[in-house]
Amino acid sequence: MEVHVYTPKVVRSLLLPMEEVRVMPISDIQFGEPGCDIDRLRRHIQWGVDNKCHFLGLGDYMDTASPSNRRILDMAKIDLYDSVRNMLDEAAAAKLRELQEILAPSKGSWLGLVSGHHYYRFADGSTTDIRLAQFLGTAYMGDGAAMSILHFKRNNYHGYARIWFTHGQGGGGTPGGPLNRLLRIANVFPADFYLMGHAHMKVVHEIPQIDIRVTSRDNIYWGQTRRIIACTGGFLRGYQLGRKNALAQPEASYVEKAMLAPTALGGLVLYIRPKMLRGRVVMDVGVST
Repeated sequence: MEVHVYTPKVVRSLLLPMEEVRVMPISDIQFGEPGCDIDRLRRHIQWGVDNKCHFLGLGDYMDTASPSNRRILDMAKIDLYDSVRNMLDEAAAAKLRELQEILAPSKGSWLGLVSGHHYYRFADGSTTDIRLAQFLGTAYMGDGAAMSILHFKRNNYHGYARIWFTHGQGGGGTPGGPLNRLLRIANVFPADFYLMGHAHMKVVHEIPQIDIRVTSRDNIYWGQTRRIIACTGGFLRGYQLGRKNALAQPEASYVEKAMLAPTALGGLVLYIRPKMLRGRVVMDVGVST
């Protein structure tokens, strides 16, 4: 598990008379699949750039290739000519450059990214996710869970907001499946946000907590805080009117074939508002879908 500490850019709140940090988790773009909503992705990224947001990557940025596809490719590459292996690498690199062009306005604003199930492994051992992180000027934080810790300072006081995130796994067509996984994690890792991609859902649950602290021998602080667990949406349309295959014949997506519910398109915006309270920096956190 990778843990990175950042000093974020604090800006004036969009809604309240205070300052805040805005973070946009990006997951399940699945670029290269015909159902990828590229226009929505462009608008989403541009809104984040225009509103001085940070970004966080939760995997499946490209559709190529699934774990089973990579196993087949790895076995096939043993017997392929170098020219064929190079051709596959060049095709994946060209598709990655198309995605990079879309995400380019957000360069330098990412807190880090992790891998999901879909990525391509190049002959040099790098992957499309590793190269994407390098292009965006951010940290590649592995293929499991990670934590971004945002550090705030007010005068001589310090405060921290913690974002635990992962791509995720498992099925389940209802919000309870992924949320139950996150609830279990919330019992293990202390954080303000617990985020998961993979499910193509935008669902948020707030966990209220009573915060009791001793600020001096005769002064006990009593207040309420919140932790947030959430699934972060995606950009792959499950149903498309008039979708065609390479032969221009009608073709359904795997969502339609499996009679699954339509996916939740777009993403979330996390709000972190540091404030001074009785001699310490505390975090007021929220999320918008």
